[in-house]
Amino acid sequence: MKWILKISNKYYYLTLCIICILSVFVSKQILYTEDLYYVTLGEQYTSEQIRWILKSINTPLNNSIGYLLIPLVILIRVLYTSLCLYIGTLVEESHCKFKSLFNISLKADAIFCLNSIANFYYYAFTDDYKTIDDLTTDFSSLLKIVGKENIPDWLVLAFNSINAFELFYVVLLIVLLKISFSISYFRSTVFVLLTYCLGNYFYLTAMTFLYLNFI
Repeated sequence: MKWILKISNKYYYLTLCIICILSVFVSKQILYTEDLYYVTLGEQYTSEQIRWILKSINTPLNNSIGYLLIPLVILIRVLYTSLCLYIGTLVEESHCKFKSLFNISLKADAIFCLNSIANFYYYAFTDDYKTIDDLTTDFSSLLKIVGKENIPDWLVLAFNSINAFELFYVVLLIVLLKISFSISYFRSTVFVLLTYCLGNYFYLTAMTFLYLNFI
């Protein structure tokens, strides 16, 4: 898998952006229909209000901003993982370059693009959703198995983050770190658990706090 690390970051990043933008575009056209908005918001708003909401959401400006934010989200996600890994190298004084860790984080981010595509295909072909809220649940997550209604609100984000693709992402980070720095799988695994996984825990804690205060 060493060849993955040699791919140009610029072209790799552009490819990820294009794939994610196309995935979001297709999802909006096929999954996020007007009927779905009416079903989701029907108990809270009148038909006239829902029509106004849809008109506001679907303006060219809002659509453009939404698509332009996707590359930024990818970049922030990659930088966050890189920072978690870099802090770990500072603690253990291994003096790894941030550029190398950024390269690893960027290459591993393809897993999240695959996750987006897989979620689209699952919901598009199974029709296993009734509201917009259902589409935010990862089909391979613990939340999907347990059900949002069966757990307290403070566990929703955590259960949704425990999914097959997050596991694949962690495994890919471990493999790429092992290859890049010629270390053992054991050391690479411990390093990822104590850096990215711990950082992800703090991120989920912060997001859960916001979720509980703004839902």
